Amino acid sequence: MHGVIASIAPAVQVRDISHILPLYQPWAASFCLHYTVPCWPAGTIFVSVVDPGVGTARRTCAAQTKTGHIIITPDNGTLTHLAASAGIACVREIDTVRHRRPASGQFETFHGRDIFAWTAGQLAAGNITFDDIGQAYPVSDIVVFPTPPPVIEPGRAAGFLQGADRHFGCITSNITIGDFEKTGIVHGDVLEMRIEHDGRSFFDGAVRYEKSFGYVGIGEPLLYNGSTGYMMAALNQKSFADTYSIESGPDWTISIVKPAR
Repeated sequence: MHGVIASIAPAVQVRDISHILPLYQPWAASFCLHYTVPCWPAGTIFVSVVDPGVGTARRTCAAQTKTGHIIITPDNGTLTHLAASAGIACVREIDTVRHRRPASGQFETFHGRDIFAWTAGQLAAGNITFDDIGQAYPVSDIVVFPTPPPVIEPGRAAGFLQGADRHFGCITSNITIGDFEKTGIVHGDVLEMRIEHDGRSFFDGAVRYEKSFGYVGIGEPLLYNGSTGYMMAALNQKSFADTYSIESGPDWTISIVKPAR
């Protein structure tokens, strides 16, 4: 993919965001775009390819956010978070007859190289405009995952897991820091946290709400305000996700309760 872009636009800067997302999970790609895109200037082109349906009837698309970023991706749920946060101003289905790496018509299993990177390179080089990419279709037709809102009550918050980092092992809920503050829970409180999936409990124990990792012992759990703007949990200097076999998605639920005294 780097080579395809370089063959079209050798002066364009290309940066890798992540190669450690869970395999076959467009949800993980959507959340990664959500917390990555705002850090880059308007006009940046993102190529996001987590594409278990490659070569099928799922759409190939280019979306322009209301903040001026362009996302080139399969329309398979990877735009879920950006549609809700940044907002999508326009989405176009890539004309894969016109915008495709030459002599790649016999290959249907590497659209990242043959379609997405090729289209991004042509766009970055100024060979085509966003309008040239293909036919626009309604933003309301974008494929999105269901995202039930969190439940916030005095002394309690409940939601689902948006992310499970495979490198550091921290996990991210869909409970925003602002919503969590409405519970009345404060730093230093010891809480009861439970994580479930398909009716099975993966974690059920006590955690402290702290500012950062060093406030608990090595290997101990904590809840903290994540840099993504959501409530996160981790083990100090160990992987919460690996230790407890945690994944992410709307079917991974989390509840946080301050016990009554």
